[in-house]
Amino acid sequence: METSPSALQVIDTQLCADSAEWCPLEGLQDVLLCGTYQLLESEESAPSDQVRVGQLQVYHLNNSDSKPILSKSHGIDMPGILDIKWARQRMDTAAVCGLVNAKGELQLWKIGERGTGETEGESETQKVTPECLKTVEIAPDCIGLSLDWSAPFGGSSARVVTSDSKGRVSVFDVTSDVTMTSQWHAHDFEAWICAFDQWNTDILYSGSDDCKLKVWDLRVGETPVSTNSRFTMGVCSMQSSPLRENLLAVGSYDENLSVFDTRKMRQPISTTPLGGGVWRVKWDPFSGHNILTASMHNGFHIVDCSKQDAEPLPVLAHYTNHTSLAYGVDWCRLKTQGENTNTDHGDENMEHCLLASCSFYDHSLQVWQWPE
Repeated sequence: METSPSALQVIDTQLCADSAEWCPLEGLQDVLLCGTYQLLESEESAPSDQVRVGQLQVYHLNNSDSKPILSKSHGIDMPGILDIKWARQRMDTAAVCGLVNAKGELQLWKIGERGTGETEGESETQKVTPECLKTVEIAPDCIGLSLDWSAPFGGSSARVVTSDSKGRVSVFDVTSDVTMTSQWHAHDFEAWICAFDQWNTDILYSGSDDCKLKVWDLRVGETPVSTNSRFTMGVCSMQSSPLRENLLAVGSYDENLSVFDTRKMRQPISTTPLGGGVWRVKWDPFSGHNILTASMHNGFHIVDCSKQDAEPLPVLAHYTNHTSLAYGVDWCRLKTQGENTNTDHGDENMEHCLLASCSFYDHSLQVWQWPE
């Protein structure tokens, strides 16, 4: 049965908000990053000279009180941020995130580890200190649109893939340095999204305003191993399931969530209309049975994918508290214990998933929980 969760907290991010990413790593799962992006409009500036500003905002979750509350610890001014993703493993013992920005850069940021014996409160919050590790130019003439990290593939090594406004896909090796290993023209229009297969570090996916979903094998080179042209509008989001092999969630401006079996990419297993362009998709990190979406003009959805061939997939929750474009959303890996007000579930007390979402023109960051 579909529910309509309510907000636990609403924060004004000041600038337009488009990314919300909880840290997935043990010990820092109460840290939330929010990325903002805003065009400073000027009648005198040519389009190529327009300035796009942003902030990397760091929040800490106090989950010890009766209601979880976010507090902001840092706001770092920088070029407008289009996407943020956390590395899926620690690098030299630190949690690292990557971001792409309006200057066509990939940046890596380290979030400081907390000292042992720190107590909860202000001292602990202040320990979460961002430090820029590396800035690498993707290309001089583009906006970085998305990035993704590969699953860990040995030691302290990782890979990052980026996509940009010129339709390129770029791959970087990340060790003690960041090295671009390949870059190619993947699409004819903006490449809105790219993603690694979480079960094979040589396979990645990309989607674009050219209405195509492409599969790439880094061992083969710069020719796609398959191209799906079934979409009627641009492909703008995707994520490989880290818990269930061979499943890929894909979102499009055509307002549909599609789930693919990666072994047969010609047709999706299921297609679910959500009433708004599906800008972000996130598999749940607990069972891998649910997909969280940011659906642009129609809020945020939690979709049941436990039976992935259902048509359409059941919508479990629809969060509509935002008043602008639904762009960023993520699952917190921490759960809360609370009283269950929905008697249909039977239990008086149950675990709740915490979620963070952000929307663009109303510059709103919100925390909510599910089940309600």
